[in-house]
Amino acid sequence: MSQEIPIPVTILTGFLGAGKTTLLNKLLHDMSDQKVAVIINEFGDTSIDGQLVIPTREEIIEINSGCICCNVRGDLINILDNLMKQEERLDRVVIETTGMANPAPVIQTFLMDEQTAEAFEIDSVITMVDAKHIGQHLQEEEPVQQIAFADILLINKLDLITENEKNELEKQLIQMNPNAKRFYTAYGNIDTKDLIGNRSFELDHVLNIDPKLLEETHHHHHNHQVTSFVFREDRPLDLDKVNKWFAYLVRIKGESLYRYKGVLFMKQLEKKVVFQGVHMLFAGTEGDAWADDEKQQSEVVFIGKHLDHKELEKGFQYCLA
Repeated sequence: MSQEIPIPVTILTGFLGAGKTTLLNKLLHDMSDQKVAVIINEFGDTSIDGQLVIPTREEIIEINSGCICCNVRGDLINILDNLMKQEERLDRVVIETTGMANPAPVIQTFLMDEQTAEAFEIDSVITMVDAKHIGQHLQEEEPVQQIAFADILLINKLDLITENEKNELEKQLIQMNPNAKRFYTAYGNIDTKDLIGNRSFELDHVLNIDPKLLEETHHHHHNHQVTSFVFREDRPLDLDKVNKWFAYLVRIKGESLYRYKGVLFMKQLEKKVVFQGVHMLFAGTEGDAWADDEKQQSEVVFIGKHLDHKELEKGFQYCLA
């Protein structure tokens, strides 16, 4: 079916743990009267974010076959193609990329693939910046690219830094991307109208950063020191042991843990425990009760630099009840 007006697309990016899922939930809540398709791309072969996103009338599609910027472009084109064929017209598409993704190839998909370019247009590329931790990541390729490609920078966790740190960060961000609008927030708290529907994406600006963006040979390399591990366990865990292990991880390994999150099946608790952490900031909360048809299982993801798989596995096994 031919679409007269292209469907607007919001690309949401940002390094691991910057607060993308919190923002996504807020956007979906504010757009609950619209039909929105959400495409979530997770790094690694598991997907916990799907469980964290609030259920509303949008459709959530997940791409788990790798990083959206490497081998997923074909998947993305197929998904968009299927969305166009639906009876009911979409009001918007939101793509949340993995924290390890360079957004360039996603942007490229909407510019290069003729059919996709006709049916969709990029409204905004929003990069969330973790004000507290971004300094540690600016030597990495991905966060730098994410900041460079944004037309909106949402500097989150402002409550965790001082006024001086904010001024220093602002100077760095202006140096890296002078054209982006900057919003400072805590807990992703921002008026959705500032982010959505303003057509803030400008191709000229993006081509200034990367003149080769529209050449097919564009590719990038992940930082191979950054790895992700997933652990699953059907046997219940012991609350006390889990607390001890996480206390150790946060204290000793916090610097190299970029992001860790998961759902835990605890012997002592009726409900599941949902947790997430970034470096040394860690929060665990009691989630929903396990559904009758749901397998009770712990699933934990660690993403970080120079992580020791054997050591993490041993720690996870120690937590068994």
